[in-house]
Amino acid sequence: MAKGVPILGKDPLGKAKYANVTESGDLRVQLSGTFTEDILSKVDLSNSLLALISHGQTKAVLNSWQQVQHIVRAGLHHQVFQIGDQFVATFNGQPVVWDVIGIDHDKPTDPRFTHSLTIQSHDCLLDAQFDAPEPDNPDSARQQRGNNRYLHSAIRQWLNSAKTTFTWQPQHQYDVAPTGAPYDGAGFLKLLDPDLVAVLGAVDKQVARIAVDGGGQDLFSDKVFLLSRVEVYGGPGGETGEAPYPYYESLAPSPTIDALDGRIKYLGSSAYRWWLRSPHGSSTIVPFTVHPGGNVSTNSASDSHGVAPAVVIV
Repeated sequence: MAKGVPILGKDPLGKAKYANVTESGDLRVQLSGTFTEDILSKVDLSNSLLALISHGQTKAVLNSWQQVQHIVRAGLHHQVFQIGDQFVATFNGQPVVWDVIGIDHDKPTDPRFTHSLTIQSHDCLLDAQFDAPEPDNPDSARQQRGNNRYLHSAIRQWLNSAKTTFTWQPQHQYDVAPTGAPYDGAGFLKLLDPDLVAVLGAVDKQVARIAVDGGGQDLFSDKVFLLSRVEVYGGPGGETGEAPYPYYESLAPSPTIDALDGRIKYLGSSAYRWWLRSPHGSSTIVPFTVHPGGNVSTNSASDSHGVAPAVVIV
């Protein structure tokens, strides 16, 4: 993270957020006109947090991802952060806004940790192919339009790569390397703010598997992932047991696949279609997407669409 950039962002009037301890001992994120000196950097982080709670010290600015991680691991994140809070971190050298979409929604893979804070890019970071066509695949559709099985997808590999030059690895006997950006450059984690990368942890996830691939679900553990249809639109989780993230669940009183402004993401100045990881149940080539208007849609895996990934601070 760039020095001096507030990770909690600013409100529309440009005021900075800071952590405040109330007389009752609750930590809350509030707004301050200016940034005060970061007292947490002057003493041991653990003792500083305890001091904030015990002595009612106020206006402690959170200005590092390590501090956020410490709050999460201490189980104080429910008091400090709220769904919809925004962080700022760089991607490919540019500042990017990230939304808090879940608090303890995702389970860390490492059994030493129990708490998590899930954030997602507010807009699309770039556009990319989900998966490449597979000319030797026995499925004729996959020969032309790629594979919609997220577990084997090129986009999943790239999102979890920290290589200076992304190196694709085949995931099954018919797999074919993707071409073009972003696959001809660095992996996603190499482009992301290194201070943020340092506090990310893998979490246990699942994704539906269509009948031709065996049905049921695929289980996986990743630091970076695309959201699922259920995580954005709600509704029954089926065999995967997924649940919507609170950020998206709060957009409507009941699950709906209709257009909602809160699901719209931009790439540049235009509303943009963005990938979900879930496959359409009746197709071997089509993952779900979020339409530029916010309603649910689908597109072929070999197409290029927006990438708005989620990561988890553990």
